[in-house]
Order: sequence, then C-alpha cells, then structure tokens
Amino acid sequence: MGDPVLAMNDGNSAPAHVPAELVIPFDFHSDPLFKTDPFEAVRWQHENAPRIFYSPTHYLLPGCWIVTKAEDIRYVLQSPEIFSSRGQVGFSSLIGENWDLVPLELDPPHHAPLRGLLNPLFSPKEVAKMDAGVREAASRLIAKIEGGKECEFVSTFAQPFPVSVFLQLLGLPLEEMPMFLEWEAGLLKSFSAETRVKSIRSIVDYLRGAIQQRRENPGTDLISFSVQAEIDGRKLTEDEIIGICFLLFIGGLDTVASSLGFHFHYLATHPELQAKLRADRSLIPAAVEEFLRLYSIVISHRRVTQDTEIGGVLLKAGDWVSVPTFNASRDPAEFSNPNDFDLDRAANRHVAFSYGPHRCIGSHLARREFVVAYNEILDRIPPFRIKEGTEVRTNGGAVFGIDEMHLAWD
Repeated sequence: MGDPVLAMNDGNSAPAHVPAELVIPFDFHSDPLFKTDPFEAVRWQHENAPRIFYSPTHYLLPGCWIVTKAEDIRYVLQSPEIFSSRGQVGFSSLIGENWDLVPLELDPPHHAPLRGLLNPLFSPKEVAKMDAGVREAASRLIAKIEGGKECEFVSTFAQPFPVSVFLQLLGLPLEEMPMFLEWEAGLLKSFSAETRVKSIRSIVDYLRGAIQQRRENPGTDLISFSVQAEIDGRKLTEDEIIGICFLLFIGGLDTVASSLGFHFHYLATHPELQAKLRADRSLIPAAVEEFLRLYSIVISHRRVTQDTEIGGVLLKAGDWVSVPTFNASRDPAEFSNPNDFDLDRAANRHVAFSYGPHRCIGSHLARREFVVAYNEILDRIPPFRIKEGTEVRTNGGAVFGIDEMHLAWD
C-alpha cells in the first residue's frame, strides 16, 4: 500500500465540518503490513501525517478523528470534560445491555469513587505481595520448554504467563484458559461483528455465574471483592460489578501478552542487547520502559462533548476521537530517533499505560510481570533467535500483537 496521506478522498464520506484535505481513509487492520509489522504500517502517522486527520473507514466506528502528536494525545486523555470515555468500548451495547466498563468508561464525578475503590488492589505494596505467584507462573511455563531447543513463544509463554497470573487474582480455574483465550481472540482480534457479539455474551454469562457463586461462597479473589465492596455505605450495583469484572477479565488476557511478543521479538533479533541484559540484570527495568515506549500497543477512543479545537481544527460535539498510544510514544517531537531502541534514553515519558485519570490501573503489576519474565527466561533459556524458515505473524486492531513467533536456541 502507498503512503495513506497521498490516498485522500474528496471528503464526501465525512461530516460537513471536516476539511476534505484532512480525510484519510485508514482502518488499523486491513493494510497487509499489519500481518508482519503493525508499527511499520502506522509509521507514517507520526512522520508524515497531519496533526489530526479524519478516517471515515475506522475499524470500529463509522468515522473518527485520529490524533498523531503526543501533546494533543495527552490533552485528550486528561480532559474528560471535553473528551468523554462513555461508550468508548461499547461492549454492553453490542449485546443489548447498558453497563459501563468500570472505571474505564466512566467520567467525573462517577469515575473517582470507583477508581479509588480499585487503586489499592494494584498498588506497589499489593503487587509486591504477588511476586511469588508471578514467579511461580513464569517458572512453571519455562519448565515445559527449557529442555528443548525451540518453542512457539506466544502460545507457550507470552499468553499463558500473564493470563495465569490474572486468573489466580480473579479466582478462575487455570484449566479453562483455552476457552478464555478463544473468547478474548473473538472479542479483541476479530473484525466480525457476529464473532465479537458471541464472545461478549460468552464472557458476560460466565462472569455472572462466577459472581453468583461468590455471593454464595465468597473468597479472597477480585470477583469476591467486587461483590462485597461498598462505596459511601452502599453495595455496588449489578451493572458496576459486571463492569468491573469484565474489565479485569479482558485486561488480564491481552495487553501484557501482546507486549511480551514484541519485546522478545526484538531481543531475538538483536543478540547484542540480549547479551547485555544477560550480563547485567540491573539494566532490565530500563529496558522494560524503553520497550513499553517503542511498543505502545493500545488504541483508545473518546467522544467529544462540546465543540472544541485541536491544532486549529474544529471537532464538533458527538465526534469520535482515536488516541493511539504509539503515536505519542513515537512522536519525534518528544523523542529523538523515536523508532529506535535506546537503553540509555532519558526522560522516557511514554504513554504505553495511557495518561490522565484513566491511566492503566494494572501498570505496577504489568511492570513486575515484564521484569520477572525477562529474568526467568534469561536465566533458563540459552541465547535465542527467530527460528530459521518461520514467519512472525502480527495483528493490528485495538491492541497490536504478535499471533505466532517461533524461537530457537542451541
């Protein structure tokens, strides 16, 4: 595909207030590059695109503004009074229901109390208590592959490692992981409306059953916490409980797994960095931050609540705005050589975990999972590379990821 900036249409498929020269059809999944390198597929957005443009062919929405600069992305993410989170994912509406993902789809003043309820569960202090369980999950999976000379990294480690950690937190059975991953793929990686609806319904029905079980026999897991929690002396509503549980469920299934694929692809293709981290493990936290910047993978959305401007461009109430985290984390105005890995990069202000009031609630746990994964694999797997004769398959969409990657070692 040629540079999308040069493939502008006449503006007829966009609202009247959108200048024709800012209409650029782009859907974040159909370009063939998304199958091999999604970050190359969007590179033009932070190198050769307008500050903001409008795509009438957005993969989830009928039309959407796409922001390309870090300054503007931070502005959108920290201005909920102008850019609302309500309905930004819209899972419940697809099955004829009307609950929000909590607290992701809540705006002030409703957001703060529920966010405040959940924040302590993922504080650095609480994450430190999870360390043994995180290490055990990684160790158990590595034990299955360390005796061989190759593995398909996504299915043997990148997916089951963070998912097993979160299933323990939710009190859900590890043996049902394949079913959960099938639902996750249908929900987040399918572009079929029918498949997405089927996956949402399966997850909701399952979680409602788990919620009812916790009411009858509460435990110490996060679903039990949601069932028993109170705000200002009241129990959470049914919609709040399913909104929390659904968000925790999908949050634990995908983003860390997708990130691990990109991180270890880079290590497999850059043996000098792999050797450096093997020799000096104190460098791993800095490497994690740089990988998070280089491979910011999430696209989120906001709805404009009042007429406003970004870079002198009029956005009208009701418009949708897409804020790709990779556009902020690879903005050349923020980072020198933004498409390169720099272990010594200072002031690494990436937005891999979003920004503002909806900054990722699980960021401390995710960082811990990355550090544990690096250390455990470097401890027990010899220097690894991409297996000769195999292809790395990737995907675009709401969360960029690697679907298949074969590693080999001597």
